[in-house]
Amino acid sequence: MKVFVNDETKEVSQATTLLSLLDDLGIKDSKGWALALNELVIPKSMLKETQLSDGDRVMLIRATQGG
Repeated sequence: MKVFVNDETKEVSQATTLLSLLDDLGIKDSKGWALALNELVIPKSMLKETQLSDGDRVMLIRATQGG
């Protein structure tokens, strides 16, 4: 199925969760990352159980230090 990650198309399997998507993207630790699914912020405690559906839009934002 097709999802959009930061507006880029990505093919994923039917059983993909947000946590497995992060793993597929090479993000092993979600610390410092914020995730939104279809414009709704998802708490880190829900990443493992939140499954993706065809056409979902995922926004990944990485916190940085600086001024």
